[in-house]
Amino acid sequence: MRATFLLLILVFAAGATFGQSDLRTTVYKGPALAALPCRDQDLSVRHVTEDAAMGGLRTIDYAFKNKSASACTLKGYPRFELIDKSGAVRPRGRAINSQQLPGDESKQPPQLVTIEAGKEAGFKVYYNAGGAGYMGKACSISRKVRISAPGTTRRFVLREPISFCGKVEVSAVRREVRSSD
Repeated sequence: MRATFLLLILVFAAGATFGQSDLRTTVYKGPALAALPCRDQDLSVRHVTEDAAMGGLRTIDYAFKNKSASACTLKGYPRFELIDKSGAVRPRGRAINSQQLPGDESKQPPQLVTIEAGKEAGFKVYYNAGGAGYMGKACSISRKVRISAPGTTRRFVLREPISFCGKVEVSAVRREVRSSD
């Protein structure tokens, strides 16, 4: 009887083992795993395109590119600063966060944006360069900008000659990137 009992246990254990798949080759079929926040070394930034309207109104589109091998996320506003020759922020040169820039159809509050490997997410900068009819303070000129992605510490410096009068505004990071046609 004892031998029969041991034989049943061995048959049961062998049958259970044959019915299981090898965990090393099992493909995960559950919900997609959440991407981690982008790190300094994951990103690069570039000037995509710009637009000029009557009265000196200007918009510049920028894009953060994910250079890593896996998706990462950004949420919030980039830090955008107009800097002088010594690297100091110019007076009124730090962009103000804006949920609705001129030309936006509606408010666009910050949202979690997933950037796939090798893809981009964009943001816009809006300012007035002083055009016909501008009656405010004299315009400042900046030759470079300093940009940091939300949640990161790396500071990208780009050569970007900007003549700005008054405030500079920046949008939150957005999924779409305007093409540079």
